[in-house]
Amino acid sequence: MFYRIGFILALIVLLAFPPAATAYEFSPIVAQFSPNGPGSARTFIVTNTQSQPVALQLEMYQRSADDTGKEVRRPEYDNFVVTPPQLVLPAGQSQSIRVQWIGNPSPEVELAYRLIVSQLPIPYAREDTGQTYVTDVKMGLRYEAALYIVPEEGAPHAEVIASEAATAEDGSQVLRMTLKSSGQRRAILENPSLMVSAGGREVELSGEDVAPLQNRNLIAGTQAIIDVPWPESLPVGPVNVSMETRYLQF
Repeated sequence: MFYRIGFILALIVLLAFPPAATAYEFSPIVAQFSPNGPGSARTFIVTNTQSQPVALQLEMYQRSADDTGKEVRRPEYDNFVVTPPQLVLPAGQSQSIRVQWIGNPSPEVELAYRLIVSQLPIPYAREDTGQTYVTDVKMGLRYEAALYIVPEEGAPHAEVIASEAATAEDGSQVLRMTLKSSGQRRAILENPSLMVSAGGREVELSGEDVAPLQNRNLIAGTQAIIDVPWPESLPVGPVNVSMETRYLQF
């Protein structure tokens, strides 16, 4: 069930009680799962760091990307067991959350998910009137953990599959590339470099010249469109690009 907290809740609180500041901590933010065996379950810890109780809801989403690289999410109901999916945590207390993968025991490529932890309103009853009020948590913390189901074999791989000269929104000239993650695992680019040729000239770009590529995470099977500044030493026109990179692996 999805909960939506409207502006009217804030008005009710202001009339009833002073705002209660509640916050919590959740970890880890990145977790890898084996598709089978003992590694198919992980434990997360949530801690209420404030003086008021906090109500939380945990929801799972399948994670992918569109053709430009923008993250796309779909609710996931079948492949995980999250225990508990909701909880009220007293002030200063911690609780473990168990997440179990029960999906495909032998996926060919890595699968990516989001575990989203959201704060919910807590109702309080006033003894003198019997009325119930709801705390305002429209500014409550929201955690988005990255979960990966890692196949037993396979490696990351990314490549430039298209490139062109383009104009950015601010009017600057850029080299626009489409990168494809064609390996079996997510490709997190580490110290990438580009060989760029145009107009009979060639230049190598690395470091700050390709900063938008550094540590870019491409989910297995997805692609992304990424701009870097156009090399000043090259004429603007048709261009060919190849990339060399290492990959961060965990």
